[in-house]
Amino acid sequence: MVALGYPQAASCALRSRAADRSLVVMGYQTDFIGYLQIEPPLGPREISFINRISGSLFLHESEGGLRVADEDDEVLRDLTKHAPRGWSNWAVCPQGCCLSYDGGDKANHMVPWLTFLMDTFLVPGAAAEGIEGMTCDHILTGMVVGSRRDTRELYSITARDNDVEVELMWPGNPQWSDYPRLAYQTRIDRFRDWVADRKARG
Repeated sequence: MVALGYPQAASCALRSRAADRSLVVMGYQTDFIGYLQIEPPLGPREISFINRISGSLFLHESEGGLRVADEDDEVLRDLTKHAPRGWSNWAVCPQGCCLSYDGGDKANHMVPWLTFLMDTFLVPGAAAEGIEGMTCDHILTGMVVGSRRDTRELYSITARDNDVEVELMWPGNPQWSDYPRLAYQTRIDRFRDWVADRKARG
């Protein structure tokens, strides 16, 4: 089983076939493709809540200066006080129908954050149930595949009717950790650096 490290995981069925605890260790980059479909689609406040706690550079445009905390910040502060370590690397599409990797750096806690988002915002009985604009009646189905930069290990995160399963697809090799980046990884990093520089310049 993958170590989650927070109590909300007990309410979301999480199974693992040949998965390794190293999937949630910090210190390396993991890239992801794929998405989880959300039915029914999320509403505006649900999208805002999930994207607001994402750690991605790509979701938060600089507005110049500090933003004053609003009511949703207060609600989120209470809902996320028992969140997993690190930050969320999940983002909702503008239509509210898909959850996917947000493109952020060091996305090494995807599984605990997915189950946290489900238990807090999405599924029946979630912590946000009863809050205005939060229906908590959603079903997630789909798959994302992660590729670790250090070993080139491949693994899948699959949701089937709100059951989450992690499966090792290719074991990788620790000896590859000193190899140069693959071509697609170089392109991803160049774009990420460009976005970070653009935001730093305002």
